[in-house]
Amino acid sequence: MSKLIISCATLAAGGAERVLSTLSAPLADKYETVIYVMWLNVPIFYNLDERVKILSIENKVGSKNDVKKMLWFRSFIKKERPDILLSFLEPFNIRVLISTLGLGVRTFVAERNDPHGVNKYWFVDQLEKCVYRLADKILVQTETIKKFFDGSLKERTIVIYNPVNLQPEMVGKALNVDKKKRIVSVARLTPQKNNDVLIKAFAKFYVNHPGYTLTIYGIGELKEELGRLAASLGVENSVIMPGPSKTIHEDILDAEMMCLVSSREGMSNSMIESMCLGLPCICTKVSGAIDLIRDGENGLLVDIGDVDGLLKKMNYIADNSNSAKEIGEKATKLYQLLNKEKICKEWIHVLGE
Repeated sequence: MSKLIISCATLAAGGAERVLSTLSAPLADKYETVIYVMWLNVPIFYNLDERVKILSIENKVGSKNDVKKMLWFRSFIKKERPDILLSFLEPFNIRVLISTLGLGVRTFVAERNDPHGVNKYWFVDQLEKCVYRLADKILVQTETIKKFFDGSLKERTIVIYNPVNLQPEMVGKALNVDKKKRIVSVARLTPQKNNDVLIKAFAKFYVNHPGYTLTIYGIGELKEELGRLAASLGVENSVIMPGPSKTIHEDILDAEMMCLVSSREGMSNSMIESMCLGLPCICTKVSGAIDLIRDGENGLLVDIGDVDGLLKKMNYIADNSNSAKEIGEKATKLYQLLNKEKICKEWIHVLGE
């Protein structure tokens, strides 16, 4: 096959974008032409293989109007006639499938979040399932997500785990560094990530563990609100929100634990990468976490929104260093399942079927 076009929202800092950056070189090896088409005009955070061409629909159209962008995209696909069209993220998957209706282009959609009706109306679920019938294949991250799709959609739904974008020499490296009194999280500062729950639990934790800091790496519209929350709880000097980092693996090695408390996920890249580094991870019971974490063995699970449950698990890691290290050691075994060479081969295989 010669041409692959990938539709994505952006190439900014984020989980789906991280996967796209990891896939760029293997896809460029496989296809003569690879084009990433962004629907939004946002600065690019990740490095892609230099052979990949990147376009912004907003730049081409000169407008944020969705109808104009969909008309441009339809015209673009008619002109380019790719062998495969791959679309990432549910809202843009729907735009892509409607835009290309009747063009006869082989189209795969990648669902990057858990679509199980969380924060969505019933009719949105039904619209998604209806429009997804236009796709040749639906690619999801976990068996939990696959259960959302029924009937004929189930038959064309394929599970591909997220790849761990980690060099082999980094696996388990967090087990062999001097630890600081740090709790870290890598998550956008958005409602879905529930960072308010994390800050509330940290404020309670801090009462008996003074001297600790909480660092949340990410950007989002809630930064000021979360800062005010930390101040109201008396931990404003111990909660740090430095934004995203391009050296995140090195930045978090000396932390005692990673906490991720989202209300829903597809499969968290920061979770699987932290686990492979050897960090004990405390995660909410969302897709990805419940698929890969055995509670108390290779990680810890808490209920969504449970401040006191999270506090209990944070106390456990901080107060039981030997158990924390054992959890981190077992977590590194995930690398055998999720290393990027293995997962990229799965992507190549599925796209070529």
